[in-house]
Amino acid sequence: MNFTYLFVLIWLALLISGGVLLFSRGFLLARVSKTETSTCRRLSTNPNDEYFLTDEVVNEVFKDVNASAHLCLPQKTKVIILVVDALKYEFGLYKENVKEPLPYENKLKVLQELLEQSPDHARLMRFRADPPTTTMQRLKGLTTGSLPTFIDIGSNFASPEINEDNVIDQIVKSDLPLVFLGDSTWTDLYPRRFKRAYAYPSFDIFDLDSVDNQIMKHLPKELASGDWQVLVAHFLGVDHCGHKHGPLHEEMARKLGEMDAVIRSVVEAMDNETTLLVMGDHGMTASGDHGGDTDDETNALLFAYSKQHRFYGNDTGSDSEMLQQIDLVPTLATILGVPIPYSNLGLINFNLIPEIPVPHLNRFQTLLLHVWQNAQQIYRYFFQYALENKRTFNVDEMDRLETEFILLTHRVQTIYNEAAFKSFVRDLNIHLRDILSTCREIWVRFEPTQMLHGLLFSFLPVFFIFLLVNNSRPADYVRIFKAKEVFYTYLINLAAGVFGYRYYKNFSFKTEEHGVIFFTALASIVILAFHTLRHWASIVENWAAVRRFGHMPTRLLLFGSMAVFFSNSFVIQEAKMLSYLLAGSILVLSHELLRLSARVEFRNKLKVSQLLRSTALRLILASVLAICFIRFAYTLFRCREEQGNCTDFATSGGPGFSLKKPGTGKSYILAVFMIVVYTTLTRLYLRSCGNLTGNSANVLLARYGPTVASICAGGHVLLAHSSIKNIQRSHIDAMALVIYGLLLLQIVVVSVAPLMTFVLPPRTGNTVTINGNESIVPEIFRKMKRMYEGDDDVERRNAIPVVYGLATVYSSIVIAFGVFLALVMIVLLEPRASIGLVICVAVGAILLSVHGILRYRTATSFESCVQPTFTALVGWFLLAHFCFFATSHQTTLSQIEWRAAFVGRTTGLGQSNVISGCLVILNTFCGPIFFFCMYSLLSTETFSLFALFPNLIRSCRNNAGKADATTTLSELANEAVGFDMTRGELTLYEYEDVFLGANFKLAAQFFMLQGLKIFCAMLACTIHCRHLMVWKIFAPRFIYEALATFVSLPALIVGYLLLLRIHRAVDTLIKRINKTKVH
Repeated sequence: MNFTYLFVLIWLALLISGGVLLFSRGFLLARVSKTETSTCRRLSTNPNDEYFLTDEVVNEVFKDVNASAHLCLPQKTKVIILVVDALKYEFGLYKENVKEPLPYENKLKVLQELLEQSPDHARLMRFRADPPTTTMQRLKGLTTGSLPTFIDIGSNFASPEINEDNVIDQIVKSDLPLVFLGDSTWTDLYPRRFKRAYAYPSFDIFDLDSVDNQIMKHLPKELASGDWQVLVAHFLGVDHCGHKHGPLHEEMARKLGEMDAVIRSVVEAMDNETTLLVMGDHGMTASGDHGGDTDDETNALLFAYSKQHRFYGNDTGSDSEMLQQIDLVPTLATILGVPIPYSNLGLINFNLIPEIPVPHLNRFQTLLLHVWQNAQQIYRYFFQYALENKRTFNVDEMDRLETEFILLTHRVQTIYNEAAFKSFVRDLNIHLRDILSTCREIWVRFEPTQMLHGLLFSFLPVFFIFLLVNNSRPADYVRIFKAKEVFYTYLINLAAGVFGYRYYKNFSFKTEEHGVIFFTALASIVILAFHTLRHWASIVENWAAVRRFGHMPTRLLLFGSMAVFFSNSFVIQEAKMLSYLLAGSILVLSHELLRLSARVEFRNKLKVSQLLRSTALRLILASVLAICFIRFAYTLFRCREEQGNCTDFATSGGPGFSLKKPGTGKSYILAVFMIVVYTTLTRLYLRSCGNLTGNSANVLLARYGPTVASICAGGHVLLAHSSIKNIQRSHIDAMALVIYGLLLLQIVVVSVAPLMTFVLPPRTGNTVTINGNESIVPEIFRKMKRMYEGDDDVERRNAIPVVYGLATVYSSIVIAFGVFLALVMIVLLEPRASIGLVICVAVGAILLSVHGILRYRTATSFESCVQPTFTALVGWFLLAHFCFFATSHQTTLSQIEWRAAFVGRTTGLGQSNVISGCLVILNTFCGPIFFFCMYSLLSTETFSLFALFPNLIRSCRNNAGKADATTTLSELANEAVGFDMTRGELTLYEYEDVFLGANFKLAAQFFMLQGLKIFCAMLACTIHCRHLMVWKIFAPRFIYEALATFVSLPALIVGYLLLLRIHRAVDTLIKRINKTKVH
């Protein structure tokens, strides 16, 4: 039965996860990428070309301007594009009369100099990005001109090749040579497009200089070669400096100074027929992060310069102060004379286009052909997309837009002067921006069928877990989940999945995935319903034994945690709400304990001396300490943009920035101190339990491993954030790699030989043992007498061997595993976040202690003793999710700790995206992963507690009057709970069916709570799908909760698998001892 429960948990996890995945496919659908491409006839000034520009051609064009969409005017200049990653708009502003500029201020002086020297030849504009502001999404927008989709942020670790029409492909098709230098994301998105490419990995954010140095090495040679028409260089140092140090560090001043020198050298080397574009792909927050939609993140910089040719002025109708990033695509296509990509939604900005006369065309005719080509391209794409996705767009809105465009097609034929052109362009731009606004509002197309199925198949498993598992006794699961029936369940699900894959179109499902998830979930729900009906009698009987209004305070606490998702203000303040709810659960436990103590320990007159010696007082003080820890965690919370009173940020940084309070050396020292205290106390606990006796592999690892790991973790915390520049990165990475290796070694050891016990070798027959104050002669006489009478052999055969660590045989291994897991997480976290993790571990230890005493005092049998109370269950669940906020995380996309992806990984040590993703997941969801892997401690801590402190049994007995001082602890335990608890966790092995069933039930109950939580998040998104804050607050919160679900369920399975492995090893040990005893 051991592995039967495991397969049932896997089945339930897949069922819940399938419902969540199905909902996300309906709620976070990306727009459909179009594979059509734009083409045009390229007019030329060369008489030898096919489409030579003459007066006759111009006259023919303006007879019917609507037929000119397939024409491209000649190329104006070559283009150099310098992309400075994370170049925020404020980095390029020059502030006069500033005596002490901030590190990012007044460093790009070349921009101000060119603007002053040649105001008609230079432009400085705010470059507005669309969220999400991740590099890959911004590069897609900068090259396709299309709006990004919300869920595309998940692919930032793996940049797939772009299959949409884009300006890079159009340049290549037009036979314009293209050279690239810098971030390898470009070559991932556009492989085999460049004449020459100097691409370098972009994900080592601790490396500020390698990529930039390589670009600066090759850039002068490329500028001098002149065999290209477009040159792109993507610098990474500013972005990496922001991630590592933030924008207020002196390193930012150095990197911006380097960029200033690069721009100067390019300006000097470029010829008169070249346009220079310097741009950032996104901005950065005060902490140097990006990814969200705040002004700090979306406001990048764009600078344009042309040596010989002046740019068009403000009389063209284009915005001179701000440029939408998608507007760069048609603008760049216009400069190069290539077709505007098919899916572009941006407008040409003539403030960035050199005013070069086109033969046979006057100024307004040139502008008119450009804007009308742009308008027809947008119209063709938008209405074709709307025609293929009719349910997405409002019919009345589409009719209005179509009518307006038809009127514009008639109006464009009547423009014969610049005044009429200006009026026309103003109205045309308003119309095209209406199209863009329409796409922004309804681009993410909700799929109600998939959302409904996702909600249904997420709720029904939770409902049946409540009925079938929660209302059954642990001993009953052997009858409910038989091995053969579980095997048939998997076969039925496999058949249902094949059926869904084969016939999904017959049921109007759009994807094979929808069909597979729907039919496997439907089959599983039917099977769960069958099991529920078959055992309905026992379910009703157990349900009737539960008090109707029992655990009402705890239920209210759980309800409060689920209600968070339905209010944007609750989501914003979720960290504080969880802290109140967690403190509330500890208070409920303390209240129950105090109420019992008043009856047990203070039956007579309450005495102060008796109160001071009581166990209850110590545990109440421990509860107060836990609440103080929770309150201290407030100082570790990170802020959201919506929290105007956030104390982490001050608004003294001037326009464009909020200044972040710098981390102090005190926080680093406190982090190291907490790490040392945690590992030391854990080691002392294991040694007092006898689990560090002997020389087995796991004992040696638990004895020395945490010490080595804590030294490495402390060194990594201090050196990784040190301002010392001479420390090699590989040395810092080595410390993290040692901790990674220890965790992997721990996993291997637990898989092979998990026990931390030591069987004391039996004494030889001739051994004589005496105390120090006894005489040896009487003992020798007694020994000779036993040998003469033959009693010595019988004594040796009946002797029970001494086994160190057997009383905590289960929990000790779980705790040792947790130490290595926690140290890996500590290395991945920021120093202040690692303090939060240790604090949560301390709160968890206090919660286990209080609950262990309470469970013993309320238990009436082994079954009730091994099952934690509902309050402890909810408290542990809340603690797991509270740890997310205590470790300085927030449910916003811009605050994802991408830095964790590179801890311990230098450029020469693996570039796997899978490893990067796993490290970020470990960092972000360290709380749920850690506490759900350790969930079995809720079942074992009562037994280990009383094995270590047997006097607790005497102090907790309920019938002190019936027992005298000679009553043994075993008799007291039997009297209290019906079995001998003095043997500690060895008792769990003796009642293995109930023990394993109780842990299966506990894991399933956590499944139920997590499933209920993600269901509420999904329901809130469904209710608020047209809410103003749906994409800013509700959708990110759902994404975080969905990922937490995908992480928590496997963590619980790992926790149960760890328990099974320990149990099998204990079984082997007991059988070996019995076999040795028999022989």
